[in-house]
Amino acid sequence: MISNLKKISSSSIIPLIIILTILSVGILIPILSMVIFGAIIAYYVRFIARKIRPRVKYDMLAIFLGMMILAIPIFLLLYFTLSQFIGIAGSAFGSIQHAAAGSSTMNMAQIGQSLQNLGFSATMSQSIVDIIQSGITQLISSIASSVIAMISSIPALAAQVLILIFSVFYFARDGDKVVQYVKDVIPDKDKDFYQHIFNSADDVLKSIIVGNVIPAVILGILSGIVYFFLGYPYVILLAVVSGIAMFIPIIGPWIVYGAIGILSILVGNTTQGVLVIIFGWIIETATDFYIRPRISVQYSEVHPLVFLLGFIYGAVTMGIPGLFIGPLILGITYAAFKVYREEKVKSKERQ
Repeated sequence: MISNLKKISSSSIIPLIIILTILSVGILIPILSMVIFGAIIAYYVRFIARKIRPRVKYDMLAIFLGMMILAIPIFLLLYFTLSQFIGIAGSAFGSIQHAAAGSSTMNMAQIGQSLQNLGFSATMSQSIVDIIQSGITQLISSIASSVIAMISSIPALAAQVLILIFSVFYFARDGDKVVQYVKDVIPDKDKDFYQHIFNSADDVLKSIIVGNVIPAVILGILSGIVYFFLGYPYVILLAVVSGIAMFIPIIGPWIVYGAIGILSILVGNTTQGVLVIIFGWIIETATDFYIRPRISVQYSEVHPLVFLLGFIYGAVTMGIPGLFIGPLILGITYAAFKVYREEKVKSKERQ
């Protein structure tokens, strides 16, 4: 049957392939980001598997161990964070309910007094306290709705996670075959160009993990030091949450700095609250606009602005997978234009 393809005109084959590709992408759009994310994670799994392959008997076992080595620290980190957070949230939720009812475990009178100390009149302070109590009531309702929505979304989330796991496994196992397939369909005259693209993709993938994980660790450590010296409780938990929050699009660790800073100011610890916001801004700015682009480009020739835009807007458009997919797409695009430009300049020089 395959030999019969020689009798078919390429003018009919190529349109058919394009149509089938478009249809396939249309079907996969809801899960496409997870599949691509799985392929990116598989790159790192394969790196780990190659390191441990000489010590195990089977390739499949090396890949499985690579997945476990990559997954275990993430699960332990999430378990510690969630267990600590649930314990604190349980007691805090009771305090919020009392505060909403005016029974003042959060000491609304103290908040009102703090506002007066900041220069607000008694009437204005009471109005603000009433707004806070009303906001707390709405917050309780919002939390309850969010919990219900989260529970209802568990099946969809489980499906996404399952797709991610299978994508990681099969790309890690058959990654060489995928690359070889792509190389086989590339015209011979274009192979040098695509080899540069492959090399650039490899560099970008190395810089992505360095540009995401290491800055988050640095930010978490620096934040923990600030929390410790400012006298906050749960220093380790706050440091971990600050590091994880760096993966949240746009808001980032400000969801931590801002919340505890404002809360400290409202309960009368004005200096503590202001300092945590100032130091948080310094840490977040230095990490996002200096450390992250600086260490990312150590592994790639891609411009730091390309990485920065990829990290930020990739996450905005695709969530956490976008932190990896965004820089990869922009990095490869940048490399493609760069190689194309170099080839055009060389051809002009030959003339």
